Amino acid sequence: MKCHCEESRQRRDDEAIFLDYPCGQRDKVRGNTRKEMFKSRKRYINFLIIPEGSLRNISFRLSFWKTWMILGLLSILIIVLIILSVLYGKAIYGGISDKSLRRENERLKKYNAKVVELEKELEEYRSLTRRVAELAGIEYPFSPNPQKRATNLALLREDTSTLNKGRILSSLENTETGSKLSVQNESERPHFPIRQEAQIEADSLRRIPKGQPIDGWITKGFSLNESAFGGEHTGIDFAAKESTKVKVTADGTVSFVGWDDVYGNLVMVDHKNGYVTYYGHNSKILVNSGNFVRKGEVIALSGNSGRSSAPHLHYEIRKVENPAAGGNGIPIDPTDFLNPK
Repeated sequence: MKCHCEESRQRRDDEAIFLDYPCGQRDKVRGNTRKEMFKSRKRYINFLIIPEGSLRNISFRLSFWKTWMILGLLSILIIVLIILSVLYGKAIYGGISDKSLRRENERLKKYNAKVVELEKELEEYRSLTRRVAELAGIEYPFSPNPQKRATNLALLREDTSTLNKGRILSSLENTETGSKLSVQNESERPHFPIRQEAQIEADSLRRIPKGQPIDGWITKGFSLNESAFGGEHTGIDFAAKESTKVKVTADGTVSFVGWDDVYGNLVMVDHKNGYVTYYGHNSKILVNSGNFVRKGEVIALSGNSGRSSAPHLHYEIRKVENPAAGGNGIPIDPTDFLNPK
């Protein structure tokens, strides 16, 4: 109560002093007083923290400008974190997109390889058709005239006995052995049907090793240099898990089936044109000696038999210069036969 009285008395004294000023100066004095009071008064924000389970409270205060500065820094930090989160999300999405693109690229490469293989086979059939057309003495490519094209197709279906014998230019040649049938005179010329000659040439092509014998990847290549790293290696090795199907790469006759100290369970196929293929380190053999096998037929299951450190297939191609004389032949690089042009 005493404090209230003193404050009232002080206010009355201030008002008395204020009234002593002339009327013209009172407004000026009042304005200066307010400015001094505003400058002298500092504005704070009080913070009170009451911890749970504790009797001691934590209180502090911050001036307005410090509070706004802290809020501004926090806002900037939040904006930076949002930007970093967006950039990180984009980076992750980009990585996922790159992986998808790589997978799609691999798929396209496989499709392209299949298309290239089909184009090669189509070109082989075109060459065969061209050869047959030359033997028949008819126009190739066939004429766009439907009637003439039908006539040409009919000629292909006829036997050579119904054709002019002078149209047949030469007999088929054996491209692998180099032997060539030459016709000395018209009476000695063989009179095979056109389709039979085409079949003979197609069979000859199917006896040439072509493509991979197993689904796997090459881990060791061909080398006849004994001083090279790894020494001499007369074939190529395909890494594959055990019991993967092993397929013969060309038509032929199984010439050997059995155990070899180096090759393990070995299958040898004689293609009757100077080529002999070896399939070694198998876990199981599915053919017998003397069996005739066609290209793509499964002859064994891959393994780790013989002199081998891991499951794989040893694939080897040998060339016998004189098939009639026999012999083991000379090893040649199978890489040239995996994707022939």
